[in-house]
Amino acid sequence: MIAQTEGENGYRVLDALKDATRLGECLAPDGTLTAEGEDRLASALTRFRELALGAGAAEVRVYATSALREAPNGAAVAERMRERTGIYPTIISGEREGELTYLGVASSVDMGDDNVLLDLGGGSLEFVRGNATHPEAVQSLPLGSIRMTGAFVPDGVGKAAQIKALRQEVRRQLAPHQPTFQARPGTRFILSSGTAQAAAIAIAASRGQVSSVNGTQFTLTELANLLGRVTGTKPAARHKFPGLERRLDTIVAGLTVLHAALDMLSAGVVTVSEGALREGMLLEELSRFSSFKSGLSARQRSVLATAERFGVNPVHGQQVAQLSRDLLGALQEAGEDFPEDARSLLTAAAALHETGLIVAQSSHHKHSAYLIRHAGLRGFSPREIELIAQIARYHRKSPPRPSHPEFMALLPADQRLVSRLAAILRVADGLDRSHSGNASVESLTRSKNGWALHVQGASPLDVTGLQQKADLWEKEFGALTLKVMT
Repeated sequence: MIAQTEGENGYRVLDALKDATRLGECLAPDGTLTAEGEDRLASALTRFRELALGAGAAEVRVYATSALREAPNGAAVAERMRERTGIYPTIISGEREGELTYLGVASSVDMGDDNVLLDLGGGSLEFVRGNATHPEAVQSLPLGSIRMTGAFVPDGVGKAAQIKALRQEVRRQLAPHQPTFQARPGTRFILSSGTAQAAAIAIAASRGQVSSVNGTQFTLTELANLLGRVTGTKPAARHKFPGLERRLDTIVAGLTVLHAALDMLSAGVVTVSEGALREGMLLEELSRFSSFKSGLSARQRSVLATAERFGVNPVHGQQVAQLSRDLLGALQEAGEDFPEDARSLLTAAAALHETGLIVAQSSHHKHSAYLIRHAGLRGFSPREIELIAQIARYHRKSPPRPSHPEFMALLPADQRLVSRLAAILRVADGLDRSHSGNASVESLTRSKNGWALHVQGASPLDVTGLQQKADLWEKEFGALTLKVMT
């Protein structure tokens, strides 16, 4: 999905593309993703990248769900995708998948005070309970339609014994979580997924209706009737059912899983949402950007305007700025001394550190310094602009050296400040090497051996990014050990 911001919190979808990779079909007996699966994924990512570049999108954000999440080689596959396609698919947990999907659903259909969402994918089924805007309980179970087809309905037909066994499996997995998602007075049940949308189209057709999918409602009885009509027919014969054309072989397992789960939770009527994970991802990005803008001073708004003028990715800039501020604050709490303006200078440099990409990727840190010096930043003194330019200049590649004339022209105190703030910026930038925006600083503690940095949400690529850019930190502050919390 490619979208453009409109107003303070709105957006307009410019283009959308779906590519059903069905990676669940490409798992080896040990659960690893096969070469065919990697090729399917690379093909989809390449198409997404080409579409995004054609639309002028500054960033492509990709989240990987069940297949890569559970594959033993998932992290290695993600890194190979970055090398093959230039896009790094960030692997997210089932709980985070559910939370983002709920956010997308809440923007698409009318939610009540108590809602239970079922989002059925190829590998997993997410259950989410929440209020009108936010999730409160999330559970991911390995009950996806492709996974269950392979395990219980391999021929796609759906014999009685197969359906019975699959229902039992759904009940077995859901039983420990039934009290959390059980229907209460006033509970609204919502479905999101391709299977749910296909069911909505088929049920509407059986009523003699043709309508948009989003907001369509049907009863559990209607879902059972559809399942009864589909079960026992060969996949090739299911073209007569509107909406099922793209799910001929997995629809029996998908409908069985949904019906069994809804029945166990005492659902009566369900609403189908077209909004799901993609919309949730987009809304989260908008929320981050809006929060970033609201926290800026007048002169930092000038920095933001400059970043926009030079096409800097605002989400990555915001994430690196936040990580930089968190690291600076932790250092100050540990007794490290910084001047009063350090936070403002570091924030500006973080927001503008990739400005030079508009010139070229090669040596873009140097291009960034030049553009910052000549961008006409408002609210900063000439000295402050020069410090911002040099902090941004040293966010990558060589650290400050005596052979760098601009650096040596600074006063000794400013040289020290630039080097220390650039050390922080390098680590923060490394922690968002994937451009996923998921890493957060939990704590930074000092010991006799150096510093221990605890972070949440860092991907393997983020970890590598930090390790590659910790050189200046170690020179300025001491050894840095990273611990990723799960």
